[in-house]
Amino acid sequence: MSRRASRSTRPARSLRSPSAGGRDALARLRAIEERRGTPAAREAFERWEDELYDAPAAVEAAIEYLARTRAGAFSTDERWFLMALLAEISADPQLQTLSDHLADRLEDEARPAPGYGTEAFDEAQWTEESPVYAALSDAWDALRVAGEVTFLRNSGMPEMARAYLHDGPEYDRALRDGESSLFGLPRIVLDASDDPFGILLS
Repeated sequence: MSRRASRSTRPARSLRSPSAGGRDALARLRAIEERRGTPAAREAFERWEDELYDAPAAVEAAIEYLARTRAGAFSTDERWFLMALLAEISADPQLQTLSDHLADRLEDEARPAPGYGTEAFDEAQWTEESPVYAALSDAWDALRVAGEVTFLRNSGMPEMARAYLHDGPEYDRALRDGESSLFGLPRIVLDASDDPFGILLS
């Protein structure tokens, strides 16, 4: 998961949707916690992610657990990784409306592009060829950043919000390391900043 969320085709979660029955709102998140560092954590994560789009109670409970408590066995990087997903799907409704409008405008502007609607569509190339598409894309990115930073700050994660805005490499490193440790994956080392003691790059 990168700092800049991709334009998702998944419908935005509605806080007004009915919550799941009387099930413990933290049950699926705790299943991830119990399985962290193993391949089974990935399946538990996917089940939790699916639930978030249908159960507002699970979203609110997860925010409380990850942002306002020490979240049990999760490391700081793992908490940041999980909070990044919550930030992505919990956009301010007003900003989300604008974001959706811009996404529709981007689709309209992309239609004349070669390969539009297929894997042959080269978004980077079209961004260079269409100033309007480039401007709309920048505006969409800015709205996403505003929404996610506001969410993180209001959720009690000011350091995460600060890193998101001002220290992209550190934010990305935290998410990479959080994902790796959460799912028991090999640590990703891209440059010396990911390996401060020079052990893994040697």
